[in-house]
Amino acid sequence: MPRDHSREQPQWLLARHSALTAGQLLRAYGLLCLFSLAIAAAFALRGIWTIPVFSFAELGLVAVALLHYLRHARDYEHIALRDGELIVEQVSAGHCRRHHFSPWRTCIAMPQGPRQLIHIHDIGAGGAQVDVGVYATPERRRQVAQELLALLPPPLSPP
Repeated sequence: MPRDHSREQPQWLLARHSALTAGQLLRAYGLLCLFSLAIAAAFALRGIWTIPVFSFAELGLVAVALLHYLRHARDYEHIALRDGELIVEQVSAGHCRRHHFSPWRTCIAMPQGPRQLIHIHDIGAGGAQVDVGVYATPERRRQVAQELLALLPPPLSPP
């Protein structure tokens, strides 16, 4: 049976690309700890105590950096046209922000430079606005903006 394409609702997922899983990252950190602490122990046995102090400081700072990385490894932005509404969902460090826009009052600003994001704003009384595309390449940002512009009706003038 053929699929009904008229019912499909367009959506875009812009997510971070993490090369390592949490388990792989923890194993790599464990190996780093073993190697660093073995060297620190060798120096401690010779009576040089500054090396273990710096080794523990280094491992602590690397742990803080890895925790920050793990906290943001699943960040994403989701844009969807659903039930006559443009929904933008941004997740960062487990916190979700959701923005709702009326397609008839929404303007999409095409990113002009490689570091510019897609700017979505409501021209109505609420004036909500959001920038998306943090996790996308400049080419992907332009592609998503063009697809959004093609799907959304031209905005109505504010009352």
